[in-house]
Amino acid sequence: MYIRTAFFLVVLGLAASLGGPASAQDGAPGNILKVFSVGGVLTEDGTLWQYSPSRKWQTIDEAFADQDRRTNILPLPVAARDIEEMMTFGFMLTRSGDLWLYDLEDDEWKKLDPPK
Repeated sequence: MYIRTAFFLVVLGLAASLGGPASAQDGAPGNILKVFSVGGVLTEDGTLWQYSPSRKWQTIDEAFADQDRRTNILPLPVAARDIEEMMTFGFMLTRSGDLWLYDLEDDEWKKLDPPK
């Protein structure tokens, strides 16, 4: 299920990027700290935004709602300034070395033990 959702977000981002420059955007994000995947950004207030094929910015939870899926990805488990790297909306490494994974099945963030 996680792979299908991640794939959908990549396809969603690709479709948005092929649409050309956007006109007026509803609630465009402020200062962008990081990008994740295609069409996804993290703003310094800790919001994950996804650019949709309808050429508007949506929070990550709104993007899932468009798929008829209720999620509680936001708020993030750590402050945006503490995120070192993000591979997708649901996997991040903090500056202190902690790993976090968003579990779609349980609809919650989980702190992972490091590999041994």
